[in-house]
Amino acid sequence: MLKVGFSEFDITPPIGTLMPGGFTGCLTTEPARGKLLVTAAAFEVDGNPLILVSADTLSIQISTCDRIRNRISEATGVPFDRILIGATHTHTGGQTDYQLWLCPPDLEVASLTEEGIVRAAIDAYGKLSEASIGTGKGEERRYSFCRDIRMTDGSIKMNPNRAHRELMVAPISTPDYTVSVMRIDSAEGDVRGFIVNYANHPDCHQKNKKSFSGDFPAALRRGLKRVYGEGVFVLFFNGPCGDVNCIDWLGTTSDSYYGGTKNAPEAIGAGLTSTVVEINADIKADNSAPEIRAISKEIILARRYKTAEDFAWAQEIAKNMESYGAKERAFATEYLEDDGDVSPEIPFEIHTVRLGDWVIVALPSEIFTDVGRRIKEGSPFKNTVVFELVGGTHGYISTKIIQESTAYEAQVSKYNACTAKDSADRIVEAALCQLEELKNV
Repeated sequence: MLKVGFSEFDITPPIGTLMPGGFTGCLTTEPARGKLLVTAAAFEVDGNPLILVSADTLSIQISTCDRIRNRISEATGVPFDRILIGATHTHTGGQTDYQLWLCPPDLEVASLTEEGIVRAAIDAYGKLSEASIGTGKGEERRYSFCRDIRMTDGSIKMNPNRAHRELMVAPISTPDYTVSVMRIDSAEGDVRGFIVNYANHPDCHQKNKKSFSGDFPAALRRGLKRVYGEGVFVLFFNGPCGDVNCIDWLGTTSDSYYGGTKNAPEAIGAGLTSTVVEINADIKADNSAPEIRAISKEIILARRYKTAEDFAWAQEIAKNMESYGAKERAFATEYLEDDGDVSPEIPFEIHTVRLGDWVIVALPSEIFTDVGRRIKEGSPFKNTVVFELVGGTHGYISTKIIQESTAYEAQVSKYNACTAKDSADRIVEAALCQLEELKNV
């Protein structure tokens, strides 16, 4: 028998606290555009548990995520490796417990987020009741675009200047437009919740840095609650979108944001709501007990370090910091810091979970589209979904063409690209091996 429990907690920071939008951070001065939430779903089949948590936050550092998972495990008895905590990656959420570029940590806001995650997970596990699940998928092509563009001089630029559109040749990749949906029903057949997997950068609200926002994942959640009832729970897990956002740099649509709207999060959220509703119409929930299997393993990746050229560039910037933009100042400040005794090895945790018709691959980084696509295409399972930013983050995991360029995502940094250039291949290979192992468990 399948049992499922849900819970959600409000983690909206107060006005006047920092959000890490951009590179410098900014103080909010207006009420939040809707609540920032933590939403948790607990599953159990014949004593075999799993907890999934989705939090409206930019990211969570590895050590913090591990501490949270230990707290949840101690309170519930659910094994550490059966607890998956993901960040929606909204760029206009509360600040983290670590320095993020030039934005200092905010321990009170970070504590609010941590406590919300812990309470939601424990509460969801305490509310287990008989349920059934069903899955479906479709496509949403209106809002996602590759943000890395090949220029006429052969270079690759992330989010290039739209004033120079004539210098743009083509995007480096094509987004994965798939929208995967799991619906959970009560024993009586009422809709209790949804888990949605879709790949796009939630940085659409950044033009307004005066207020917190859960961006389009929160707008999607509000939309589904309007359709199916305020008591419905919605967990959003981002797909591989390290190189994807909602800006149409080459002008194939009417404007940089869909429909030219000034409120892109709401427009995208409303469109995604319609897409999920359409997918849901064909979902048939099954009340037979689904399989829950899980394997979590660490691989070791090599660390990248700043070069002598990086240090020399930073020294030049430091001579006249005020003449440079926030991005340049942020990189230069980091490059001038002492690395200290930093391990050359990075433990990278890969989760693979079979939950009914879904097989989830969850990774602790911002994953490029083509990396996620390789995992999906190589998977021995028919219905594989990839979640990014689960269990923390090690920055971008990008493709070789980006790693060999001067694009933003390739610049070495503890926030940006801290793993070696072969990391994508190592992760794909390890994930596929783990999926094969999961198939035979």
